[in-house]
Amino acid sequence: MIGQGCCRSVLARGPCAEVTRCSCGHIHLAVGPVTLRLEEDVLRALGHTLVEAIHQLELPHDAESQEQAPAAHGASTGGWKQ
Repeated sequence: MIGQGCCRSVLARGPCAEVTRCSCGHIHLAVGPVTLRLEEDVLRALGHTLVEAIHQLELPHDAESQEQAPAAHGASTGGWKQ
């Protein structure tokens, strides 16, 4: 729900997702029927994680099992940022 006085501008739109910025500062990531409200740094970290996942998918299946998953960006605390 958009608060009174808030307006969103589209940052990116694709066939399965849309990213908008609210005038109150939040970033909204909509994927199908699900919308996540994120801070900008969380969106950036999520983007890095998705790029890494895509990279891993492009590796041969044998190489994937031999590599260790790299540490997530900003994950030095070992927990999720909410």
